Amino acid sequence: QLRLVKRLLKDHRIDAERFPPKQVQYFIGGCKEEGLRAHQVQTHGDAYMGQMVELYERYQLACERAGLVDFGELLLRGLELLRDNPELLAHYRERFGHLLVDEFQDTNTLQYAWLKLLAGDRAGMTVVGDDDQSIYGWRGAKVENIRRFAEEFPATTTVRLEQNYRSTSAILEAANTLISHNAGRMGKELWTDGVHGEPISVYAGFNDLDEARFIVDTLNEEVNKGSTRQDIAILYRSNAQSRVLEEALIRSGVPYRIYGGQRFYERLEIKNALAYLRLTLTRDDDASLERVINVPARGIGTRTVEVLRERARTQGISLWQALQDSLSEGLLKGRAASALSAFSELIERLDNDTAGMELHELIEHVLHTTGLLEHHRNEKGEKGQARVE
Repeated sequence: QLRLVKRLLKDHRIDAERFPPKQVQYFIGGCKEEGLRAHQVQTHGDAYMGQMVELYERYQLACERAGLVDFGELLLRGLELLRDNPELLAHYRERFGHLLVDEFQDTNTLQYAWLKLLAGDRAGMTVVGDDDQSIYGWRGAKVENIRRFAEEFPATTTVRLEQNYRSTSAILEAANTLISHNAGRMGKELWTDGVHGEPISVYAGFNDLDEARFIVDTLNEEVNKGSTRQDIAILYRSNAQSRVLEEALIRSGVPYRIYGGQRFYERLEIKNALAYLRLTLTRDDDASLERVINVPARGIGTRTVEVLRERARTQGISLWQALQDSLSEGLLKGRAASALSAFSELIERLDNDTAGMELHELIEHVLHTTGLLEHHRNEKGEKGQARVE
C-alpha cells in the first residue's frame, strides 16, 4: 500500500511533505472502513480533502489495473457483493442459521454493516466481546458496536462473564478501580474466589534507564533474600524495550534468558545495522562486509562474493582490499562491477559524512543512508514493523 501511494505522489508531482504517504494510506483505509467509495466522501469544498479524495480515486484505479485488493477492499467488496445481489444474499442467509462473532469490540463500521446484512431478520447472532478491552480505535474499531447491538437486535440476552480464573483479588480490585473511570462503559465487576494475593507496588521511573536500574536492583534484592533467579521474570510490552533492560542486566553481571525472542544484539536487523557501523570504522571486517554487501539488495550475487573470497584467500588480504583490487584491475565487469563500485562509494561516503557526529546521529544517518530502515519496512506483515521498531 505504502509503496503504491508513494509512487502515485511521485507520478503526479504531489508534495509528500504536505500529503505524507502514511497519512494518505490511513485516509484511504479509514474511508473503506466506513464503507465509503471515493465519490461518496464529502469534501465540503475543502481543497486539501479534495486532493485526498483524488488520491483515493487514483489509488483505486491503480489497484484495479494491477488486479490488487487491500484488506479494506476485501471487506467493502464483500458488503457490496451481498448488498447488490439479493439472490446471493438470500443463499447465504439460508445457509447460515447461526453466526458467532468473537472479539466483537474490535469490529469497525464496515464489518458491523456486513454482519447485520448477513444476519438479516432471521439468523441468530451471538457476539462475544469486552468493551473494556477495546484498544483498536486507531484502526477504525468501534466499541459502540457492542452497545448498538442490544438496541438493533431487540431479542438480545446479555450474559456477563465476571468470574476471573487467572488473577488474584488484589489485581482485580486494582483493575476494577482503574477502569471504573472510563466513560460510556456497559459495566461489570470482575471477581475471583481465589486468594487475595500480594499487594501491587508501582514504580514510576524518570526514563527507561531509571526503570531498568530499578528492575535490576529489585531483582538483586529478591535473590539476596533467597529467591532463585529462575522464579523471577521481567515482562515488557514490546521487543524494542529489551535493549535497555538487557544492557542493565549485563552491566550488573546478572545472567538472563530471553523467552519467545532473541537477545537484542542477536537480532537480524541489529546485526545488519552494526555491520554497517563497523565498516565505517574499519573496512577490514570481513564478516560485516559479507553480511551487508547485498543488504538491501543491490545486485551483488553469491558468484561475485565468491570471486572476492577467492582473491582474498590467495592474496592473504581482506575482502575490502580484494574488492578494491578487483575494481582497479577490471577483474569484474558490467553490472557486478557497477554494483560493487556503488557499495564501495556508499561505505566511503558514510565514513566521510559521519565524521564528528554524535553516536545517535551517526546511527540514524547510517540507517537512513544505507536504506536499511526502508528495507525492513517493506517486509511483509508485522515482522517488518517489529524490525523497524
